[in-house]
Amino acid sequence: MRQVIIKIPKGNQDKIFQAISKYEGKNTFHFSSDEKEVYFTYLPNEKVNNFLKKIDELEEPEIVLIPRGVVTLYPPASEAPHQATDVQIKSSLEIYLGGIQSVGSLFGLVAYSFVAGIIVWIGLFTTTTYLLVAAMLVAPFAGPAMNAALGTAAGKMGLLKSSLGRYGVAIGTGIIASILMSLFFPLNTLTPLMEEVSQVSKFAIFLPLVSGLAGAINICQSERDSLVSGAAVGILVAASLAPPVGLIGIGIYMGDWQVVFSSFYRIVLQLLGIHLAATLVFYFYGKVTPNGIRFINGKKRAGIITTAIVVLAIGSMMFWQFKQPPFYLKASLNTELTDELNSQLKKLDTSIAILNKSVSFTNTKYKNTPVAIFKSTVMKKDPNISDSQLKTEIINHLKENMEYEIDNLYEVYQIDVVRE
Repeated sequence: MRQVIIKIPKGNQDKIFQAISKYEGKNTFHFSSDEKEVYFTYLPNEKVNNFLKKIDELEEPEIVLIPRGVVTLYPPASEAPHQATDVQIKSSLEIYLGGIQSVGSLFGLVAYSFVAGIIVWIGLFTTTTYLLVAAMLVAPFAGPAMNAALGTAAGKMGLLKSSLGRYGVAIGTGIIASILMSLFFPLNTLTPLMEEVSQVSKFAIFLPLVSGLAGAINICQSERDSLVSGAAVGILVAASLAPPVGLIGIGIYMGDWQVVFSSFYRIVLQLLGIHLAATLVFYFYGKVTPNGIRFINGKKRAGIITTAIVVLAIGSMMFWQFKQPPFYLKASLNTELTDELNSQLKKLDTSIAILNKSVSFTNTKYKNTPVAIFKSTVMKKDPNISDSQLKTEIINHLKENMEYEIDNLYEVYQIDVVRE
């Protein structure tokens, strides 16, 4: 329930009470003066937008909407538990206005983005994972992403453009912060965490889709209905954006364009995925539509065209991703190739015991071909065979029998043999 206060010229009392009754207002009372009347009423969330549209038909209404949940109790008393647990999503008007209110100042956006860029850089440099989480808490990427989706759902190109502009400012500021840190504390090589974060998996599209879904649902739900805090959802959105932003700055400084391009690819894919999922939630769940919100009057065509462009862009990027393995599939190919390595080593279980195994890609090429390093530590069961002979047998077996769907891959084998 939301509290709504209306101030309106005298002579509209019957119309006001009819509208309140039609839209299920409760616990209504009003005051009168010589020229104006003030009404206090409590409306279900889903009725607020249509109620205010009805009030707009009257002359010069002044309205106050309190965007906080209210527990409204009314006869019969036995229904009080049901009345208190009747939790609904926010009205489309409140969702839209709440998104606009969350924009904040440009100074705050730049400052937090700069701080997040520094924290990401330190986390990547020191290989400290919890600092990446801290950067996700600070990074102000969720707000512009959600507001851009609101603009598309409502058909308001102005909001969409301004949100994308703020998103670009936030990303650019984070990149600049990372470049400055690299200048002050020069880097000569990528740390293991940098290489790990720079790699893209074939499941990369799912994180932004889930992030956009969760972020939009959190915005649509009322505070008593939301099981997850807004800060937690903000981290989920920033999780897909903060680390690549820092990596772009590091890649530019080092001249490692493979890192720059893979990180830029992830940022664009994340934005498109978040935008698509959030737009659909706002439109179908939150009822934020071009003609569904009081005073908005958005253009439905603008929303359709923008959504179509986003879908085509996602499709094109996914096609490009799978058309050029392993460049934008390394994070998932690591696991798949490790599984294949394990299955081939098990075929030699009569002569070896597998202690560990792994496959990793490098960010450098050999003869213009991506390099994958196949590592394994094994314990030999036959003491009569030499270590070098066993290594040769294992490597030859792997070269002849390893099966995967990548043609342009240079294999490097690192087999360590230990004794009992």
